[in-house]
Amino acid sequence: MKLITITGVGPGDPSLLTLAAVNAIQESTVVSYPVAIQGGESLAEKIASKWISKDKKKLPLYFPMVDDKNTLKNAWRVAGNELMKMVEKGERVVFLSQGDISLFSTGSYLSMELEKYHPECVVKLIPGVTSFAAAAAKSKLPLAFQAEQLLVVPVPDSSDELKVILSEAALIKRVVVLLKLGKKWRWVRPLLKELDLLESSIFVERVGLSDQRVFRASNLSSETGKYFSLLLIRQSWPSVIP
Repeated sequence: MKLITITGVGPGDPSLLTLAAVNAIQESTVVSYPVAIQGGESLAEKIASKWISKDKKKLPLYFPMVDDKNTLKNAWRVAGNELMKMVEKGERVVFLSQGDISLFSTGSYLSMELEKYHPECVVKLIPGVTSFAAAAAKSKLPLAFQAEQLLVVPVPDSSDELKVILSEAALIKRVVVLLKLGKKWRWVRPLLKELDLLESSIFVERVGLSDQRVFRASNLSSETGKYFSLLLIRQSWPSVIP
């Protein structure tokens, strides 16, 4: 049977890999992973490096961080073909993707590419721990109780859009997770201050990595956040809690 396994490796802490992910790596003969720069390092590979023994073949695949659809489609096509070459040789292939493979993940695009253009190959998907789940655990902030809602969304492009999201969340007691904060923190912080949400917002950067930072948003200046940064915003609490 032709098989490719795509597995999430979590946000950064190697101990957060699932047993299924570790087993898939150990049973593979080829470990593939994404790189954003040709010849560059892969965070996914680094996270899982403890379980990638020296006998494994490594296959870095280039996924440029651009918006041009033709460039992206070409990268997915090349990646799918390269993986299939390994499968055709009888290799057991696992592809590593940071975080969870179904959430803003290279793994999702790769899975769709394989299923569309290589339907003869079975694609097995293994979920991983998300960055915001790890961030909630580190900050000890519950994401949702009972009937509460949870919204996970990238930071929008404008303060007006974000104000609508946060205002609606306040009305229906919805917890908001803002991903891909990065440079937008410069204008997000002033908006949180305007809405009096700095104290109720948790800023988390590079969760699970050695240089992770976890702060109340009120304790952080308007400096630019790193690419792997997010906000947890809880505007209210249930009426009955311990």
